[in-house]
Amino acid sequence: MTEARIHNRGYVAYGGVRLGPGRAMVDLAYHTVQRVLGLKRSNWQKVMPAVALAVAFVPAIVFIGMAAAVPRGEELGFDSPTNYYEVINFGILLFTAFVAPEAVCTDRRSGLLGLYLASPLHRSTYLVAKFGAVAAVLAMMTLGPTLLMLIAFTLADAGPDGASDWLTEFGRVLASGLALAVFWTALSLAVSSLSSRRSLAGVAIFFGILVSAALGDGLAAGADLGDSFALVNMFDLPLEAVVRIYGEVNDGDSPLGRVDTWAVYTTLIGLTAAFGGFAQWRYQRIEVTR
Repeated sequence: MTEARIHNRGYVAYGGVRLGPGRAMVDLAYHTVQRVLGLKRSNWQKVMPAVALAVAFVPAIVFIGMAAAVPRGEELGFDSPTNYYEVINFGILLFTAFVAPEAVCTDRRSGLLGLYLASPLHRSTYLVAKFGAVAAVLAMMTLGPTLLMLIAFTLADAGPDGASDWLTEFGRVLASGLALAVFWTALSLAVSSLSSRRSLAGVAIFFGILVSAALGDGLAAGADLGDSFALVNMFDLPLEAVVRIYGEVNDGDSPLGRVDTWAVYTTLIGLTAAFGGFAQWRYQRIEVTR
C-alpha cells in the first residue's frame, strides 16, 4: 500500500513578468487571426477562408506571371488597378459574411467572452483586438493583391513613371486597401454583435448587402428619385470610393458614378464610424457570465 502524504505549501504569489493589457490584446488578436483563417482547426473550417483568399490572390499571381512573360514595356492588358477591386469584391463580401463573424460570435456562444473580460481586458480593449484581427485578415485580401499588381506593372516597365509617381500609386493602394478593410470589418462586427450565432450573422450580412444594392439602385434609377439615393448601395459604395481615390471617373451607367466625390467619401466614413460605434455600444450592454 502506497503511503499518501499531503504537503501544505500555502499561497504562492505569481513572480513572473506582468505584460499588461497591451500584450493581452496582441495575443487575443493573434489567436483570432488563427481562428478566422481556420488554422489548427478541422479541414472543413479552412474551406471558406481558403476560397476567399484564392479569389483575392489567384488573379494577382496570374497577373505577375504575365508581367514576367511579356516583353518589357508592353501593356499587360489590365486597364486600371480599380478593375481588380471589382474582381475581388464578391470574395470580400463572402469573407465578411461567412468568415469574419467567427471572430466574435463564437466567444459569446461558448462563454469565452466572460473569461476574456476576467483577464486584463475590458469590453473596449476586447473589441479593439477583435477589430484589429479581422481588419488584418481583410487587409491581406484588399492590400496584398494590389501590391503584387503594382510590382507586376513595375517589373514590366508598365508601371508609374519615376519615384514620385510610384509613391503616389503606392499611397493610393494603401488608402484603398485600408478603406475597404476597415469598412467591411466595422460592418461585420456591428451585425455580429446582434447574434451569437455565426450562421445567422453571416446570412444577415450577405442578404443585407444585396438588399442595399437593389434598394439603392432601385431608388436612384428605377424610381428616378435622384442619384444620391445610390449611396444606399453598400456593395458598390466602397468600390466607388476606391475609384475616386485613384482619381478616376466611373463611366458606367451606375447612378453612383454621378454622385459627388465628397458625398461618396462622407457616406463611407460615416457608415464605417456608425458601424464601429454600434458595435461598441452593443458590447457595453451585452450580459456575460464569468
